[in-house]
Amino acid sequence: MIHREPPRMAVWLLIRWASPYQRDALVGDLLEMYCAGRSRAWYWRQVIVALILAQSRALRFLRLAAPGTALWRFVSALLMAGVIALGIGSLTQADTTRSDDHRSQIR
Repeated sequence: MIHREPPRMAVWLLIRWASPYQRDALVGDLLEMYCAGRSRAWYWRQVIVALILAQSRALRFLRLAAPGTALWRFVSALLMAGVIALGIGSLTQADTTRSDDHRSQIR
C-alpha cells in the first residue's frame, strides 16, 4: 500500500464537522481506502456525504429546541456543501490541466 496524503482541507472539515461518535473511524477508513488507490474526487465525495449526513442528524435534534438555530445549521450546511463542490471542481480541473501540460512537455 502506498502512503499518500489525502486533501488537507477535506481532513480538516471531517475533524471539525463530522459526527464526534464516528469521526476517528471515518477518518481512518477513508485514509485507508485513499492509500489503497482511490482518487481525490472519491475522497471529497465521501467527505461531503459524511458532512451532509452529520449535519442532517444534528438538525433533527435541534429542530425541536431552537428553530432559528436549526435553520441556521441547515443553511450553513448547504453553503458549505456548495463551497466544497466548487472547490472540488476547480481542484479536479487544475489536476487535469497540470497533467496535460506535463504530457505535452514530455513529447
